[in-house]
Amino acid sequence: MTNKPQTMGRRERLRAQTLQEIEDASFAIIDADGVQALSIAALARSMAMSAPAVYRYFPSRDALVAHLVTLSYQQLAATMSQAVEGSRRAPRARVRLLVTAYRDWALRYRRRYGMLFGERTGELPGDVTTQTPLDQAMALLIDLLADVQDTTQANTTSGDRTLDGQLRQWARSQERPDITPRVARTAILIWSRVHGIVSLELTGMFDNHPLEAQRLIDLEIASAVQSLGLPNP
Repeated sequence: MTNKPQTMGRRERLRAQTLQEIEDASFAIIDADGVQALSIAALARSMAMSAPAVYRYFPSRDALVAHLVTLSYQQLAATMSQAVEGSRRAPRARVRLLVTAYRDWALRYRRRYGMLFGERTGELPGDVTTQTPLDQAMALLIDLLADVQDTTQANTTSGDRTLDGQLRQWARSQERPDITPRVARTAILIWSRVHGIVSLELTGMFDNHPLEAQRLIDLEIASAVQSLGLPNP
C-alpha cells in the first residue's frame, strides 16, 4: 500500500499565500524606509488589510521583526553558499567568493543588513544551543579556511593559551570541534573585519575618499590566508 502525497488544503494554501504577502510587503517597507518604518498598522495599510487580520499571523511587531530577521539571515546565508557551491577553484579563491557575496548582499539590501545588526528584540532566534543561518555561513568559511591551512605547520595555535581554550569552545559551538585555534581565530578576524569594512561603506564613511572597500577586504583575506601558513600567489 502506497501512501498518497499529502496536499495542502485550501485554508492552508490561503494562509501560506497571505504569509508570503506579509513578508513581501514588510520587506518592501524596510527596503524603502528602514525597519523603524515598519509597524503592524503601516503593514496593514500597505496590504489593504485590517490590523487585527495581521495580528492573526504575528502577535506583535517584535514577533514580525524576529521572523523577518530570520528570513534575512537565511537569504544572506543562501547567497553565500550559492557563491561557492560547485566551485572548483582553490579554497582561498572560494573564501574571496564567499566574502564578496556577503558584501554584495549587504549593498543590495542595505536596510535589511542594518536590521540584522541594529534591531534587537526579545524574540530573535539563536541561543547557545541552536544553529542559526549565519552560524551555517560561518561554518562554511571555517571549512574553507581549514582547507587552506598548511597542515605541515607545527604551530596551529593562536599564540595565546587562554584564547586558544576560548577558540576551541567557540569552535565546538560552531559544530567544528576539530579545527585548530588558528583557523578559528582567522575565521573570526575575517568575519569581523569584513563586517566592519562593509558597515563603514554602508554608512558612507568612504564617500568622497579614494578608498575601495573591496580592495581593503581583499587585503584582509590575503593577510588571513598568509597567517595560516601559505603564501599568497
